[in-house]
Amino acid sequence: MQLFSKRQKEILLYLINSNQPVTAAWISKELNVSDRTIRNDLKELQNISAIVGLKIELIRGKGFVVRVFDKDIFSQKLNELTNDKINPSTVDFSEQDNRVLYLLSRFLLENKYIKLATIEDEMFVSKSTIQNDLKEVRKILEKYNLNLVNRPHYGLFIEGDEFKKRICLSNFLYKREENSDPTFDNFTLFDKEVYTKIKEIIIGKVNKYKIEISDISLENLAIHLIIACKRIEEGFLIEQPSVNLMEEYPFEKIVAHEIVKDIEDFTDLLFSDSEINYIIIHLVGTKLLPKENLTEYSKFDEVDSIVSCILKSLQTELNWDFGHDHEFIQALTLHIRPAMNRLRYNMNFRNPLLNDIKTSFPAAFEGALIASKCINYYLDSEVGEHEVAYIALHIGVALERMKNKNKKIKRVILVCASGVGSAKLLYYRLINSFENLLQIVDTISFYKLAETDLSSIDFIISTVPINEDIGIPVYVVNTFLEAKDLKRIKEVLLSSEQVAETHSYLDTSRVFVKKEFTTKESVIHFLSNELTKQGLVPEHYESLVVERESYAPTSFGNLVAVPHPSLPVTSETFWTICTLKRPIRWNDKQMVQLICLLNIKEGNNVDLDKMYKKLGSLIEDKEIVVQILAKDSVEEIIQLLN
Repeated sequence: MQLFSKRQKEILLYLINSNQPVTAAWISKELNVSDRTIRNDLKELQNISAIVGLKIELIRGKGFVVRVFDKDIFSQKLNELTNDKINPSTVDFSEQDNRVLYLLSRFLLENKYIKLATIEDEMFVSKSTIQNDLKEVRKILEKYNLNLVNRPHYGLFIEGDEFKKRICLSNFLYKREENSDPTFDNFTLFDKEVYTKIKEIIIGKVNKYKIEISDISLENLAIHLIIACKRIEEGFLIEQPSVNLMEEYPFEKIVAHEIVKDIEDFTDLLFSDSEINYIIIHLVGTKLLPKENLTEYSKFDEVDSIVSCILKSLQTELNWDFGHDHEFIQALTLHIRPAMNRLRYNMNFRNPLLNDIKTSFPAAFEGALIASKCINYYLDSEVGEHEVAYIALHIGVALERMKNKNKKIKRVILVCASGVGSAKLLYYRLINSFENLLQIVDTISFYKLAETDLSSIDFIISTVPINEDIGIPVYVVNTFLEAKDLKRIKEVLLSSEQVAETHSYLDTSRVFVKKEFTTKESVIHFLSNELTKQGLVPEHYESLVVERESYAPTSFGNLVAVPHPSLPVTSETFWTICTLKRPIRWNDKQMVQLICLLNIKEGNNVDLDKMYKKLGSLIEDKEIVVQILAKDSVEEIIQLLN
């Protein structure tokens, strides 16, 4: 019997993960249920939360918080809270997602027909409910060319290619909860001891051949192998593929054979050549490749063409020139080759940082979406959000390098009247505090200032007042640099960086308050139409916003969405704000009540990063979002956002 309902678990985990008090009204919007329902759940949770080592307290005027009073019990019970095992006795079958996942796993792992009556008994739900769920199951299976057949008097069975069954199984084991730990601590489908041993075997080969592989790739490979073990044990073998991958990938062939030999010794199973081919497919879908082989392998596939396409697209559409960034090109090449193989074979590759990357590096994520179109073009295969997020990481690093390279270091002269010792002390304190922001060209006495060439100097730092106008700014400091001196110099050095942050991207004609829309499509249509009427966007603007939304949802949590066109098409960078009377479902998981339709200036995106930081600092602040949603006037919202 379950201690908490699924919704109560969600409420509890939401409070645990929140670093500030949360109101019942806010939680009700996030979970899309009534305020009264949440309050009833919270009341019940307050009575039983001690069982998991915590208390739920109400701070009047602010909201609910959790206080952990027994860390040992809490640590132990937290795993149970996040553990949603695929087992009839532990699954909350009131949620369709859980029922569909259970049905998929049940059919994919079964080697015989299953009667509908058996499923009804296991899930304790009506026949009509299961039949409705089976429609969703069939939609999923169709993507893998699998067919759920219903044979009278026998039951239901999945027909199709064994390889596709395994890919489908591994994909949906991961997708069961994108934010959960991808290890098998939370699964009961497979033997944990075998999984641990398989991981050890892979690590042994990685160390032996000095191969680079990430922890995520390692776990992906281990899961695919344990699925292979279970299917072979049950008598399901993969047919020999039309292409002999052993000849095409000799390095992976060696590694696959050695992994298989060790797994066979441990499990007493026998892997056929077709199974070894299957393992090679997964090996080429990881970064299981020595760096020295990079150039050699690039000659034989489309990697070079894809990278060239990405560089050109980023230059054309976002004005980012990475053509001479050899570190970025190499990192991209190393990533794309295994990514291509994952896409070719419909392999899932989970990115646990997806949401963090979308929120923290939105500019890089937009660039990665543009880059993904090049992969789509060459492979005729859709690149999912998880792959896009990995590309965004590489772009983010390249953008930081570009920013540091373009950063203008201030050239400074020190004027010090108190001797060489104190001048050196001042020099080293400034260097230690602002090493990457200023270059001290010279240290001189006041009397030498008149004969010094200042044409290339940005400003002077002096320990004595300089009353005459010398044509450049002078900042007088204490010889021993007090805290107020350091603060003032820092403000001067960073002032040029902050110019864009003070810019307002808002106008009263582009703020709409407490509108009644029920779908994201209706919101996008309304805002696009308003901008078209104001002559700010072209006629086809709405289609560009819808196109961008189709790549990946633009909801970022905190009831906020930031839709935008797939290409910059406006003469200025600006925001269009819309608040709704009630939250709407923006995608499968997130509710939205505050929309910021974003437009970036066409052709010149130098302010992109700073603008995103300004926007990000607002949408991540729950308190500001709450205040904005409560406002009834355009002017009050603009004041809050500025």
